[in-house]
Parts: sequence; C-alpha cells; structure tokens
Amino acid sequence: MAGVNIREARKTDAKKIFELMQQQAAEQNTVLPSHLTHEVLAEGGWGPAAVVMAFVAERKETHEGELDGYILAHRGYTPWLGRAMYIKDLYVVPACRRLGVATHLCRELMQAAVNMGCNQCDLRLHKENRAAMELFEKLGAENVTESEDWHIFSLDFKSMEMETKYGGRGHPQVRLATSKDMADVMVMIQELADYENMSDAPQINAHTLVTDSPPQGTFFECFVSEIDGELVGYAMFYPTFSRHGIGMCLEDLYVKLDHRGQGLGSALMAQIAQRGVKLGGSHFEFVVLSWNTQSIAFYQNKGATDLTADTGVQLYRFVNTAMRKCVRAFT
Repeated sequence: MAGVNIREARKTDAKKIFELMQQQAAEQNTVLPSHLTHEVLAEGGWGPAAVVMAFVAERKETHEGELDGYILAHRGYTPWLGRAMYIKDLYVVPACRRLGVATHLCRELMQAAVNMGCNQCDLRLHKENRAAMELFEKLGAENVTESEDWHIFSLDFKSMEMETKYGGRGHPQVRLATSKDMADVMVMIQELADYENMSDAPQINAHTLVTDSPPQGTFFECFVSEIDGELVGYAMFYPTFSRHGIGMCLEDLYVKLDHRGQGLGSALMAQIAQRGVKLGGSHFEFVVLSWNTQSIAFYQNKGATDLTADTGVQLYRFVNTAMRKCVRAFT
C-alpha cells in the first residue's frame, strides 16, 4: 500500500470526513440527517464529551488536507466481556479501492482497540453489501446474526414516553449507579445471562465494573432501580455515534422477575433517553436475541424497529482472538 498513510484523525479532519460521509451517502442514494453536521462530528470526536474514535487515509500525491478514506468507531461495553469497540462507518474513495486501504484502516482501529483492553469489536452490515461482508469475514469477523440470531433494533427518543408510572408496591427510585452498587449489578448480570441461556458468558466481575465506569472509567454508565433499599433492576448504556448522529446504546436492561410489569424497565429507559437528549442524541440502539419474544414485544410497543428483519442489517463480531489475529496479520 505504498503512497498511502493511515493515521489517527484530528479535529481539523472533521470537515473533510463529513464531506466523505456525504459522498458515501450520495453513492448509496441516501442523505445524512439534517441534524448531523461537521460541527457535530467535531464535537463528538474531539469535544469535552468525545465519543468518536477515527482513523483516516491520505495519499502523498493528493492535495494537503484531502482525505481518501476513514473509519469511525466508538467505545462500548459488554456485561460479559467488558471493554468493547464498535465500528460504525468505513469509507474509501473509488480511486483508492482494492488497494488495501480499507483493510489497513481496520487494522489500525483494531490495534487501538486492543491497546485499550477491548475484548470484542462489533459492526453492522447490510446483507446486500457483499463487498463489505467479504472484507470483514476475511479479517476474521463472524456474522452473529446468522450464528446466534441477534437482531439489531433502533428506537427514536421522540416515540418514547419520558414520564412513567410505577404500578407496584414500595417507593421506587431510579438513579445513577455508584461504585458501591456494582456488586449487586454483577449479581443481576449473572441472572440475565442465566435467563438468556448463557450462564457461562460473563467473564468479568464487580471490580471490573467499578474500574470501567465513573468515576474511575468512561466505558459505560448504569442506572439502577431501587425499592426500599434493594436494587431490583439496572440499565447499562453508553453514547454512540454514526451517520445517524449521536445515540445511546442500551447494552443491558434487566428487572428482577418479581418486579416486572410495573413500569421499572420503562423508567430506566426514560432516564437514559433524557440523558441522550441532553447530549443532542436522537435514538436508542440495542440488540436482542430473536427467541426473546417477550423483550422484543416490550421494545416494539415503544416504537422500536427491528432493523435486521425490516432492512436486512446484520451484526458482525470480532472476538478477542480474531482482533489480535487481525493486528498480527499486518505487523
């Protein structure tokens, strides 16, 4: 790949990256949302509450400041494995395609993710985008929509009821979790894994949750539902960024069995949505196993769209070993 330099993006690249995003949208006969501007991108990537991680490609013979490709991602979290990375956008200009630019952009991002201690890297691809599917499968990603039947959902904040009513006994309180709550949150994470028939999946512990959440870490935040001093539910979340703008990933939502059907899940989601609106966000993103029809009905009753069923979006995943193999392949 002589003559092409891959480097981490800078705030001064935001306008050029946005122009490439517009170019990609035009090629796909779509348009970017009106609320997404290069200023929003700059704030999301390099502002006080930065979300975006990006790398860019540039050729030596192009004009100074011109870019030939980019990859956008953001940090995330999984309650089973801990730190994660999510690839949200990858684009290379036509003149630089089939030269290995996309592969090297992926490799640089994967190296950064490994250096940050990430154990998983996810991305979404449309089932008709064969070129991208072949690229990521070659790099080691697995289509977990096919292998495990994960479906990707989206829910607009505007379709949600922000005010919720509690229908059970006691006096509920929904609040941000503190470090002292993480032992109880970990117990509920295990309960959720048991419910999803994946009892052995959680590989982290309460100490990991403490170090990766505020005030020590910035990988995720968590709201908890408390009734008379007992934690009975939690919602794990973190901000996202894509061509749809700022969003909130609802990584985990769980309410103990005896307290379901009383509005606690809705109250937890409403708190996250309110946080997202303050950040300029517009939507939730989350994934659900297709057999979990009860949860799917809960989300769809709120207006959620099953992007996998309706538009063919697939969830791809690099596990830890695949991430490291991808990095080693180009060193």
